[in-house]
Amino acid sequence: MPEITEVDEGPTALNALGDALAQAGAKSISGQREELAAGLLKASLKQWEDPAVRPQLLADLTAAITDEAGAERMRAFMSAQSSQIFSQLGKALGLSQSLDIHEVAEILKVPPLNINAAQAQVWGMVILRYILRLDPISTASSEEIVELLAPTIQRYLVD
Repeated sequence: MPEITEVDEGPTALNALGDALAQAGAKSISGQREELAAGLLKASLKQWEDPAVRPQLLADLTAAITDEAGAERMRAFMSAQSSQIFSQLGKALGLSQSLDIHEVAEILKVPPLNINAAQAQVWGMVILRYILRLDPISTASSEEIVELLAPTIQRYLVD
């Protein structure tokens, strides 16, 4: 079982990813909803493409797949009221309370399952691109990935 890398202080890679996704989501929700999926994908890929951030993101993902404590951290990151993504989204939208996956689904006017489906698309791409390094998705440009996946993710997130 891989050892889980801990970060003692400062922002973690998941925090950086959560911040980027929250900012992209808030910008699209309060502005151009038709750009929601593309904005989220671009923000995610920017973090994954950053050589300073990717090793920690890979460690967090590996821990989530191989270790129950890692899986719990990833569940909390992705859906709980204390979720990095959704609490930061609430702040970015100017709300005083933290949001959870159900409240975000209400804002988007989609079922919570649709949010999970969008997450599955992104995390599946991440596994193929950065862990398995499966060609051609591993060698495609970020722009090609956005162009390919954004329409499907958009369908999940915009009613």
